Amino acid sequence: MSERSSAENLATYQVSFALEDGTWLAEIEEIPQVHTFGTSLGKAREHIVDALALWLDVPVDTVKDRVHFAPVVLPTEIESLIHNAIAARELAESASRTAPQMMGEAAFALVREAHLSMRDAGELLGVSHQRIHQLLSGGRDLVPVEAGVSKAASDFTRMLHEYLPGGSKDDVGALAVAIAAVTFVAWRELSQ
Repeated sequence: MSERSSAENLATYQVSFALEDGTWLAEIEEIPQVHTFGTSLGKAREHIVDALALWLDVPVDTVKDRVHFAPVVLPTEIESLIHNAIAARELAESASRTAPQMMGEAAFALVREAHLSMRDAGELLGVSHQRIHQLLSGGRDLVPVEAGVSKAASDFTRMLHEYLPGGSKDDVGALAVAIAAVTFVAWRELSQ
């Protein structure tokens, strides 16, 4: 085995991607002569590993674990849309995890502490009286929401309510800051 092929057997390779007219171009950064394309990102990844194995004259299995794919770079506007979509999804997932807990706490406070009927509690919370019964029956499973998450969620809910139809739309910037703060606080509390 030559010294060159011995060194290549130990090397790792970085792959960069470019999108051109709906086609993914892939290139090994360390060996620019090794490049290919694919109509999907997955196919471009598959093809570049095959091309590298062909270039090195080795089986594909010997190189596939040594190929590292660089993050895809897209135009700034599209990157921004992607980041916003992911942040919105994470915010929605966080809200869906905390909403049942907060609904349960509100139902408990309305029925047990304010002594309202389940029908009145349901009307105030925008759910059926049967849902209030479910929430109260499941109350033994309720665990207190962390104070930081609960306060951040309450602040966010208040600001969102003000922004939605019928509320003030003057402070969209504050709403954006609140979304970022809630996401950060929820992430920090949930990751501990």
